[in-house]
Amino acid sequence: MKQRKQYTPEFKRESVQYLISSGKSQNLVCQELGLPNGIFGRLEKELDQNQTETGSLQDIRDKRIQELEREVLNLKQQRDILKKAMGITLSL
Repeated sequence: MKQRKQYTPEFKRESVQYLISSGKSQNLVCQELGLPNGIFGRLEKELDQNQTETGSLQDIRDKRIQELEREVLNLKQQRDILKKAMGITLSL
């Protein structure tokens, strides 16, 4: 019988965080990291049960979503400023 490969808790946490932050599919991240397909479902459950130092997996996702929302707002503001500047420049 084939024995399941053991991964360190740090590797599990970092690989799941990479999956979340990269926006790539699970299969693509598995290929990049040399992991078997479908392992992230199990890793996410383990991390949720064990509560990582930074909080649960849901907390990590929520923080990432908040960061991205702030970035989108900032970029929209920059875009609006550039549009106004272009309008002023073209009217001269």
